[in-house]
Amino acid sequence: MNAAYIYLQLYKLFDNTTPTKVDCGKLCDSACCKGDSESGMFLFPGEYEVYKLLEPGWAKIEKTDMTYKLDDRTYTVPILLCNGSCDRYQRPLSCRIFPLTPYLNKDNKLEIITDPRAKGICPLAKAFFKEDYDEQFLKNLNRTFNLLLKNDKFKAFMSVYSEYLDTFRKFTD
Repeated sequence: MNAAYIYLQLYKLFDNTTPTKVDCGKLCDSACCKGDSESGMFLFPGEYEVYKLLEPGWAKIEKTDMTYKLDDRTYTVPILLCNGSCDRYQRPLSCRIFPLTPYLNKDNKLEIITDPRAKGICPLAKAFFKEDYDEQFLKNLNRTFNLLLKNDKFKAFMSVYSEYLDTFRKFTD
């Protein structure tokens, strides 16, 4: 099974399930979707394959400095930069789950945390506890990332990504 197919199926879990029962974008005038040439969302391992199929004109994908290794190969993490408007059904997984994100704790166990980078722009990230989020949304997050973590490449990415998040958590926790 190819990665694009898997992500397209996972996206469906978030088509009608969002962090809250209400449109949270109305609280902040959709601050997370303002988009500019320097901000964007990381694509998870294999997710780039979706964008090779969709070729959305509203976004551009660039390489980042973040890399991870698996089996003596080095992979570069891509970032999707958007112009601030998109087809909701073409958003990457990181947009669909914002302001939460997966995280591997010190015991290498999956946690769903508030993305520390979100605390500067998202009212939910500033004020919500995990139990304040929609229950089905949280279940879908856990299902999604427990499935993806079965893939060695994804797990290698998550180790580096979690360390990256730790650099922000020092300043926001």
